Amino acid sequence: MGGVPTSTCWATLNKTVGGRLVQGAPFARSCFASASAGTNGVFDAKECTVVQKNYLDHFSLTGNLGGYINTQWETCQRSGAQCLLDSTAPTNPVAFTSPNRTCSQGSVPPFAINVSSAQDVLAGFEFSKTYGVPLVVKNTGHDYKGRSAGPGALALWVNSLKTIEHNPQFLPTGCATGGAKENAVTVGAGVTYSDLLAFVSMHNLNLTIPTGGDLTVGVAGGYVQGGGHGILSNVYGLAADRALEFEVVTPSGAHLWANGCQNTDIFWALKGGGGGTFGVVLGMTTKVFEQTGINAVLATFNATVPGQRLAVLQFAADNALQWAQLGWGVYIFPAGGLVLGNILLSPDEAKASMDSLRTFITGNLTGSSFTMAVESTYEAFFNNFVFAIHPDGVPLTAASRLIPSTNFKSADQRVDLVKTVDAAVNLVDLAVVFGTTPWLHGDQGSTSVNPAWYNSLWHVAIGKTWDFNTTAAEIEGKYKNLTAVASGLRLLAPLSGAYVNEADVFEPNWQESFWGSNYPRLLAIKTKYDPNHLLDCWQCVGWLGSGNERYDCYPDI
Repeated sequence: MGGVPTSTCWATLNKTVGGRLVQGAPFARSCFASASAGTNGVFDAKECTVVQKNYLDHFSLTGNLGGYINTQWETCQRSGAQCLLDSTAPTNPVAFTSPNRTCSQGSVPPFAINVSSAQDVLAGFEFSKTYGVPLVVKNTGHDYKGRSAGPGALALWVNSLKTIEHNPQFLPTGCATGGAKENAVTVGAGVTYSDLLAFVSMHNLNLTIPTGGDLTVGVAGGYVQGGGHGILSNVYGLAADRALEFEVVTPSGAHLWANGCQNTDIFWALKGGGGGTFGVVLGMTTKVFEQTGINAVLATFNATVPGQRLAVLQFAADNALQWAQLGWGVYIFPAGGLVLGNILLSPDEAKASMDSLRTFITGNLTGSSFTMAVESTYEAFFNNFVFAIHPDGVPLTAASRLIPSTNFKSADQRVDLVKTVDAAVNLVDLAVVFGTTPWLHGDQGSTSVNPAWYNSLWHVAIGKTWDFNTTAAEIEGKYKNLTAVASGLRLLAPLSGAYVNEADVFEPNWQESFWGSNYPRLLAIKTKYDPNHLLDCWQCVGWLGSGNERYDCYPDI
């Protein structure tokens, strides 16, 4: 390694990538008249008004190199160096004009290659190998664990790769001509689900595109590479189940098309082994489905009325297995709502299967409502029934646990389960119970996610938030507290696991928790394709550990 790169070295890299080397600056940099040394960007009052207007907007955040949905990842949490606005009131001048409010680069990568080709990625790998500059892979910034940020890092920014192609008879590269063909779309790494749904609508393709809970998530990025769940996962499987092919550039210098016929090891690894560690995905082909109507339910209740939240959770637990067997996907919001979707049942069958929920909600709960409809498309269902699952533009840390079907077997077990979940909800700022596991789809042995996904009925996620002026010590306490709260869920299902993309930053026994029995094979694949360990990220396969200097901005726990 040649030491710290000079400005001449960076200029040479910029020339190598055709002028596509860009500077990264904190999202709100333009609002700060004062900035510490080494902070990119400039003060611009006019631009600041735009930033303030869009500070909580996920479209603005995800399209910006310095934007992160959970804003603590653009900061240095350990030292308190940051460039944040007040998420409760972005125009609050206390956040950016007080004498001690100085903008800092924090964990925003100071440089990024705006990737347009495999050659750009290879140039980034070579630069990192030569100068020891850490690398991160950045797309939309949807990341609860800070894997796409890093102080002093060079980002491989794939957000500009926006190609979309529909192929109703897709045959993966290298497969025999007579092989099975699939209805599929091929997308560049920068394509979001919002982009994809717009493409489908514009071209009148009459397709169902399963998504997660936020349409600004990238289709080919960490979402699918970590598993990827949504309201249709029960029937159509995880996003990883639906992946047919990846175009990937590996740190070993290979530009590959990986699928079930060739490069099968890294194909399997990318289907659940986590993003940012095996290589840089430039594009992906995923299975899609003919358009069909979807039975939709929205039930609301007043969670502040004593006992109502507990009663709703208990009803949902008592019906979890039946709902899964019938093909329902469920979002349970302990703060006051349930959203359910089903593409398998006829409208009459769906209505009959929801009669007990309707009676329970409207007959037993005060301040409640129940709405049921048939939406003609999944996109209409999403727009009309699915509301924001988590806030954007705020510091937020999450933890989660997969709850296996064995915890639902008896009435007593379900009571214990609900008491544990309710106790956790009482101690956090937000929580969602997802009935979005691939229960009906089943485990077809083709993904590298923790096998616990396929025998679980619930994925319980909890989170803590804080303010722009929360101290480093207080932030550390938030993480510690969330880990402690999540321990109750771990004790409830000790042999299960957690979803890597929505997990505790300080998840204990993380290898087993995220991948179970798949971890040794994943580690071998990591070693094969990244022998010099150019790619490393927090609690990713082959992680170097928290003692590595690239993690100096994580809380010191």
